[in-house]
Amino acid sequence: MILDTSFVEDIARNDGDAMAKAMELERSGVPERLSAMTLYELYWGVGYVDTPQQERDEIDAVLRTKAVYDVTPDVARKAGRIAGALSADGTPLNDPGDEIIGATGVVHDEPVLTKNTDHFERISGLEVESY
Repeated sequence: MILDTSFVEDIARNDGDAMAKAMELERSGVPERLSAMTLYELYWGVGYVDTPQQERDEIDAVLRTKAVYDVTPDVARKAGRIAGALSADGTPLNDPGDEIIGATGVVHDEPVLTKNTDHFERISGLEVESY
């Protein structure tokens, strides 16, 4: 299961729905992974808070046990094809981060867990779960 940035942020904030989903994943033994793009998005957000060290500590606490998929050439090519196809259809995501996270799910044949279903459900071949 690829964890989208929205899920990790909600876990760090102790969101009830996200916490319940995390417990469900843990009980069922579903492997939880991240795209390297999620790391980028999370740490980009650290620059916008008044307490960056606290924000980093909260993010790191969530991430300690998660494997990270790199943005490989295969993922980059898939993300580019996703962006191009959606743009050609007149429905671009205009969000390279979500294109890369979605491509990571497609390339690794794993669903993406997100609250942002509007973007991810438009990616052909990607299974999307919400909470």
